[in-house]
Amino acid sequence: MSIWWSLHLRREAASVPLARRLLIGTMETAGVHPETSYELSVALSEACANAVEHGGGGGADPGGGRYRVTAYLDGEKCRIEVADSGPGFPAARDEPGEPAARHRGRRAWPEGQD
Repeated sequence: MSIWWSLHLRREAASVPLARRLLIGTMETAGVHPETSYELSVALSEACANAVEHGGGGGADPGGGRYRVTAYLDGEKCRIEVADSGPGFPAARDEPGEPAARHRGRRAWPEGQD
């Protein structure tokens, strides 16, 4: 069985449980294990709450007051997307000439210990 849907929701807290309930109903219809369904619905709720809080401004931005949730279930595959018009994350920048991993864990060890 293949199920696909897409919602365009207002950036309001009340939209989060709507998306979650629709996803849970879809997964129940598709026969997804209840524990898996619950875990994915929690992840969706977090992503939707993030879109509501940080998803871009209103005003002149045509998508600023809304965000989109898309779900696709097909057999063993499940794809859930939450998209908004927010600015995203700034690109990470390493110090010139240094590998990205050089500073990892530096604070985890007391000075002088390896």
